[in-house]
Amino acid sequence: MHLAYQIPGALPIKTTRTIHYPGGGWVQVKSAEKPGGLRGEGLDLVIIDETAHTPRFNEAWQQELRPALSDRQGNAIFISTPKGFNHFWELYKEAGLMDGWAAFQHPTRDNPFIDPEEIEAARKLLPSLIFRQEYEAEFVQLAGALFQREWFHTIEKAPENIRYVRFWDLAASTKTSADYTVGAKVGLTSKGLLVVADVARGRWEWPDAVKVIGETARMDGSAVQQGIEAAGVQRGMYQTLTREPKLVGIPFRQVEVTTDKLTRAMPWLARAEQNMMAFVRGPWNAAWLDEVCAFPETEHDDQVDAVSGAVQMLGQAPAFYY
Repeated sequence: MHLAYQIPGALPIKTTRTIHYPGGGWVQVKSAEKPGGLRGEGLDLVIIDETAHTPRFNEAWQQELRPALSDRQGNAIFISTPKGFNHFWELYKEAGLMDGWAAFQHPTRDNPFIDPEEIEAARKLLPSLIFRQEYEAEFVQLAGALFQREWFHTIEKAPENIRYVRFWDLAASTKTSADYTVGAKVGLTSKGLLVVADVARGRWEWPDAVKVIGETARMDGSAVQQGIEAAGVQRGMYQTLTREPKLVGIPFRQVEVTTDKLTRAMPWLARAEQNMMAFVRGPWNAAWLDEVCAFPETEHDDQVDAVSGAVQMLGQAPAFYY
C-alpha cells in the first residue's frame, strides 16, 4: 500500500484495501478464505496469487470470479508454486486445451534477480521432491512419497555418548478419534547419523499423561532434555511437570514452534533421503514407520511432529530448565 502513495493522484484506502487511480481505474486486494468474499462488480482483470494454496478455489472461481469477468469480458491470471496434483494442476492442464488460454512454467533459475548460488544451496539442503516443487516448478506427488522405508536403518542398540533429547507432542483432545500424545527420543552421532531411539505414544487423559511423561523422563535420566511446545495447553503441562517434586533434577524445556508441519519435517526428511537416519528396534517401530511413510496425508501426524520437535531441539544450543 505504501508504494501507492508514490503514484501521483492515486488514492489508497486502507480499510477496503483499494487503490483508486486518476484515470478512473482501481485495484483491490481480497481474500478467498470466506464464501462470498470475492463477489463484487464487473471486473476487467483478476489475478490470483498462490492459486494452488487458495482455499475453496473452485467455488470462488466458478461462483464469484468467473461471472464477474463476463460483464466486461475480462481476463484472469493464475500464479502459483505447484502443490501436488490439486486444482491448480487441473487448471494448468486444461489451459493447454482451451481456446484463449495459455499456460507457462518457469523454474526459479529463470529469475535473473535470484542468485544461482542460493538455488544450489537450497538444492543441497532440501529433499529432492520439495526442491523440484518449490524451485523447479514441477508438479510432484508429495502424499505418501516424502519418506521411503528403505531410507531408514534398523539398529539393535542406541549409540552411547551422544546427546539425546525427547520432544513431546501433546494431544489437544482425548476423544477416541483424537490425536495421540507422543514423545520421541532422538540423538545425533558425530558422523551425522540421526537416531530415533524411542517413541512413547498413547491417548491419555491429563493426569495419566502427566504420569507417563514423568515416568518416561525419569527413565531417560537427567542427561536427556525433555521438550514441550511453548503454546496453549502445553504450557500448562510444562508448569505441572516442573513443579512436580518427584521430577526434580529432570531437565524440561519449552520449545517455540512457529512453522507448519511440513516445514518442520524438512530437516530430517533431507537427512533420511541421504540415508542418514536410523531407529532402534522396538515395539513402536511399525506404527512409527507407517505414519512417517504416509506423511503428509496420514490421518495422524503426531509421531512426525514429535521427531521434528526433537530435531529442532538438537539444532539448538543445550539449555536446561528445572
